[in-house]
Amino acid sequence: MLTIAIVCGAGIATSALLAKRVREHVAPRGAHLRVVQATVMDLLSPDFTADLVVSTVDLPDALGIPRVSGMPLLLGTRPEQTYQDIDTLLDRIDTAGTDATDPGRPGDPA
Repeated sequence: MLTIAIVCGAGIATSALLAKRVREHVAPRGAHLRVVQATVMDLLSPDFTADLVVSTVDLPDALGIPRVSGMPLLLGTRPEQTYQDIDTLLDRIDTAGTDATDPGRPGDPA
């Protein structure tokens, strides 16, 4: 099962809103995806695992988890871009069978 972590500053209200939207978006992909809410501190825990992060806050590259900016989805400015980035990374993960971390991750600033 693949895990998508939705991360905001406190891991409560904003992540709940984004988690709902992401769950609705990935539902057609099937039950092998799990969407969870998390905080930045959760990501730093050695016990926490995720295959993809959708975040409204800046995260360090050292986390080694592919990530997508959730801000366009939150603000409604270009939600389709966030969804496209999620789909692209999930396709890479599905194809590789492992995480798809690479320097050219969609959603990362160039």
